[in-house]
Amino acid sequence: MGLDIRVDSKKLSPDLHADLVIWFIFQIGGDQVLLALLVATFLCSRKIVRHPTMMNICCTWIMTGIIASVLLYAHRQTGPEPDKALCIAQAVMILPVPALTSMAGLALVYYIWSTFRPSDPSKMLSVQKRTTTVALLCAPYLTYICFAAGALYVALQDPSRVTRAHRFFYCSIDFGVFNIAMAVFAAVICLIATGLGIHLVIMISRNWKAMRYAGLEPGVNLQLAVRVGIFMTYVFCMSIIEVVGVIKARSIVPDIFAASAGTVLFIVFSTQPDVLRVWSRLLRRCLPRRFRMVTTPVQPPRRSPTPQPSFDLDLLHKSDREYDEKARLAALHAYFNARVHLMGIEVEVIKRPEDAFVVDRHPRRLWGVTRSDSTRRKSAYTTEAWWTRSFNHPIA
Repeated sequence: MGLDIRVDSKKLSPDLHADLVIWFIFQIGGDQVLLALLVATFLCSRKIVRHPTMMNICCTWIMTGIIASVLLYAHRQTGPEPDKALCIAQAVMILPVPALTSMAGLALVYYIWSTFRPSDPSKMLSVQKRTTTVALLCAPYLTYICFAAGALYVALQDPSRVTRAHRFFYCSIDFGVFNIAMAVFAAVICLIATGLGIHLVIMISRNWKAMRYAGLEPGVNLQLAVRVGIFMTYVFCMSIIEVVGVIKARSIVPDIFAASAGTVLFIVFSTQPDVLRVWSRLLRRCLPRRFRMVTTPVQPPRRSPTPQPSFDLDLLHKSDREYDEKARLAALHAYFNARVHLMGIEVEVIKRPEDAFVVDRHPRRLWGVTRSDSTRRKSAYTTEAWWTRSFNHPIA
């Protein structure tokens, strides 16, 4: 990767041409295509719910990719200097981009931080107030407009400061004080967002055991918080590199690093489980039938119907004088064994209800009931235990 800027197409080296290709791949593929796909997924899917600040940060990077590609769309990315009006327009729009993206990141971090309410469980899962949400959404764009107005004033005062030679990939304003102020502002905003993230981690770690013991939830999507923390750390590093890049203006490393932020944002937030499930389901529907994986549903095992008893049911109703007692009990046992043999339940036929409390000639006792309690409550639980044994071993 080349480290020196070359503005003339005749002096454009192959390495620097490759850097230009990488720059536009990040700006178009990462910012304008992948992030647009992610935002469309958030908006169109009913199973994915995201706060507006989450979609807003994606929109700011989509906007960044479009602004950074103005020269490509105008076919002025190489060769002689572009028209002064076109160059001023891009410079004014692209200079406040660090403030725009850093403020959008701070708004998202603040929203996640504000959802943590360990002292007031009733508000832990409450929806953010509308006024707060509107303020979080508007703050990045108001900041952007303020810096854009300042950049426009500087550009109109001295149009000769606006050239493509200063940053090579895009038109910029060669005004060191203004550029340093912009980079420092973005770094401070990212530092504040990092501080809120660290404070959130400290609060969760301090209250985690107490909340788990009380059966409460922190009210924070921990997975989302971790992902936002990863991305904001990346943006903070990008801001530091941008400050260094302002001092060493002929290095293209800060610009390439900043261009990759949109792709990193897509990777961080598109790998969430609910997003992957929606995409996989949509992909299966869009694929041709011959490329789909054919899955046969699991069929439950077939069971043959219970055979009818092969004895006379009148045996159950006739008196002991007409038939032998053993024959009647054998018929009863065969009948219920035929009814439940497919369920794998052993059937035990007892002669008297009190036999339900005797196992191997030893009395069966309920768990936690002493002998004195058993004697005192015998009349109370005898009938209940008999019904319990009857339902566990179906004999009726």
